[in-house]
Amino acid sequence: MTTVDAILSRVREIQPLPGTVLKLITVVNDPKSTVEQIVETIRYDQAVTSQMLRIVNSAFFGLTRQVYSLSDAMRCLGTTKVLQLVMAVHTNTLLCKSQPGYGLPPGTLWKHSVGVAIASSSLSEHLDFDNKSLLFTAGLLHDIGKVILNEYVAEEFAEIARRVNENHLSFAEAEKQILGFSHDEIGGRVAEKWQLPEAITLGIRHHHNPAALDPPNSLVDALHLADCVCLLLGIGLGADELCYRADERVMARYGMGEPDLELIGAQTLMELKRVENMFDQASASQELDPALARQEV
Repeated sequence: MTTVDAILSRVREIQPLPGTVLKLITVVNDPKSTVEQIVETIRYDQAVTSQMLRIVNSAFFGLTRQVYSLSDAMRCLGTTKVLQLVMAVHTNTLLCKSQPGYGLPPGTLWKHSVGVAIASSSLSEHLDFDNKSLLFTAGLLHDIGKVILNEYVAEEFAEIARRVNENHLSFAEAEKQILGFSHDEIGGRVAEKWQLPEAITLGIRHHHNPAALDPPNSLVDALHLADCVCLLLGIGLGADELCYRADERVMARYGMGEPDLELIGAQTLMELKRVENMFDQASASQELDPALARQEV
């Protein structure tokens, strides 16, 4: 089996996100969705409900009373925050493993992905993009292709690095030359397999090459800039991450300069620390009473 065939086979084999999460992504993509529809999407998934209640009731939030339902959690924290937590919980399982091909220890890819999700949301005002939850979800999944290409990159890393250094290629460009695919292209294939909304699929596939789209796409631009911000800050930095170039045309398109990215970077670092603390404290806390997950939503 050729490398390309083997890679495509892995795309077919990769387990999708839970059905509840995939349905939630579709609902979030629809600007007409109501809070009631969002709750209805996840209320009967006991695993999602129990995980969310455990986080919301952890010491991190310091709520003065116990939260017993998703509706209650949304009233306390806001719909956007709860949706982001649901997505972060489930991508943690998918992205937490080490990716030695990219020089990423356990948890590093997830940390980088959360950072890009946060930065993408922060960029929404600059890019006049209203759906922050959609940006957040696309940011979390933007590097999903690395999960599949990891083992192939590990085998060919020396040659990829040589081409990056000698031919002045980006890491993704060198990946494609040697493997037949880059991780962003493979990520787009995974998104198609999971039948994710077209906007998210487009963002995953082109986050390293926004110039390929004509006309420009604001979600793709947001992912591109957010990824650059996180790489410059060293958030989830791996062996490949200094081998990418920011497209100056994207910044010019929105009248943004370095001070804008620096501010977004500072906001991202603060919020990322909050998310890490939140998960740490939720993990350290005792298991929720099972009765919590059975409460009427």
